Amino acid sequence: MTFALLICASALASDFVDTWVTTSLEDTNVLAGPSAYSPAANFVQRGNSTFFENYETRFTDDISQTHLVLYKKDDGFIKGVTTEAAFVLRMQPYLDVANSKPGVTVADDGSYVRIIKHFSEEQNLSFTGYAVDANRFRLGYSYDITWGGRDIYAFDPYAAPGLRVQYQTGPHYAFAGVKTAVGDYTDADGNKNNEAYWGFLAGGGVEAGKHLRWEVGYGNFQQGQLTNVGDVESPLYNAPINAMGFSTQVSVRTNPKLDYITSNELKLYRNAPEFMKDSYIFHRQLDGFGLLVQSEANVLIHNLIDPEGVDSTVNETAIAGDIQALAVTGTTEMNVDFVYKDLPYIVFNIPGITSGYALDPDLGATPQLYVRARVSHWFPKAHLTPSLGAGWELPATYTAGETSFVQYDERNKAHVPDGQLPTAILSTVAGLQWDVSPSTVLVGEVLYTLDNNLSDFQTNEDGTNEFVPEADNVRNALGFNLMMRARF
Repeated sequence: MTFALLICASALASDFVDTWVTTSLEDTNVLAGPSAYSPAANFVQRGNSTFFENYETRFTDDISQTHLVLYKKDDGFIKGVTTEAAFVLRMQPYLDVANSKPGVTVADDGSYVRIIKHFSEEQNLSFTGYAVDANRFRLGYSYDITWGGRDIYAFDPYAAPGLRVQYQTGPHYAFAGVKTAVGDYTDADGNKNNEAYWGFLAGGGVEAGKHLRWEVGYGNFQQGQLTNVGDVESPLYNAPINAMGFSTQVSVRTNPKLDYITSNELKLYRNAPEFMKDSYIFHRQLDGFGLLVQSEANVLIHNLIDPEGVDSTVNETAIAGDIQALAVTGTTEMNVDFVYKDLPYIVFNIPGITSGYALDPDLGATPQLYVRARVSHWFPKAHLTPSLGAGWELPATYTAGETSFVQYDERNKAHVPDGQLPTAILSTVAGLQWDVSPSTVLVGEVLYTLDNNLSDFQTNEDGTNEFVPEADNVRNALGFNLMMRARF
């Protein structure tokens, strides 16, 4: 109670920034019921979206959360030096689905101290220290395939702070930085102790005029230890896992008024008038036509146990990339994206399908490949924005014996029905947004997903077991969202 009173006494309303408050009536599948984990429409369950949405963010649109940002900027005692500091907490209320019991999660979301030496109006050298969590300091560009955050460690660190040094001259930049996490380290005698694990990140970017940008990045991380071995006498027991990787992105635009796409999850929070918006409702619009194309590639490598010789390791390569295209004419916007992730990339942070083991070539793995498209049109006078999106995905797969699996992400997979090959997934979403005020919108969405890879475990009359296709009303998921959403 004392802590809450201190906040109320010291913080101003404007200290809470990027606040989302959403009331949402949702149903993930109106065709199914509780037996298929789809209760009737309710205000409790959140996160109803298609697989191709939320590509540049950690969160779905139906969140309620805020950031307490206590920010200070000062001129330094040395000429040309300024300082910035921000205490950033993310507060996210939640509902326990089992009993609708409310609660709030509170976590650091990138508190930092920054010192900038200005050599001229466009040239500076900055030092940014992330006090608790450097997760916003990552490599890669499209957030869904970025890497090198706190999740790259094979253990779950309580904190992963770091330091970034960057030189900026106009639109050109170069940076280098480090981050650390503390986790268990098992020595040769089997004793567990705390140990610091390091990560190194570097990169830069250049622009040619106002229409072309090229960026590169490199990282090297002490990812963890190999502990999943059959015998503690193995020469690989507790051997270090070292990860490294490269990233690059090329961006081309025909109209300099069309901003390059950069995820907000990679930016620093600032609570200052020059960084605040009067309205968080955002619609792209151009006089005439503009086209933006951004293409990214990431290649990661780490040493894991060789499944064909468990007393040795092999360097496993993981690859991901995308091509994003954004076209805007007037108030009409169209996005088309192609995304590629091979199976080792999807499970790189585990690391591996079987923790610590490289992918067995006998599993016949295939990569995840999908295309997504979305078109929307804003009617300014009516304050209405209808939209339509669709996605088609070939999921990442592997086969063990006669059994096939699809790997949706690093934690979630599905056992394909026996005797069936993995199939493509189709999703669509149709929506209508009505801007009620500069901060509040009403949103209605209808979502449909066809996934024939879903199966149900069944025991037959003769006592045999098998995985059979899920019921039609589960494989064909028809859901909806009705949201009142405010952002300020």
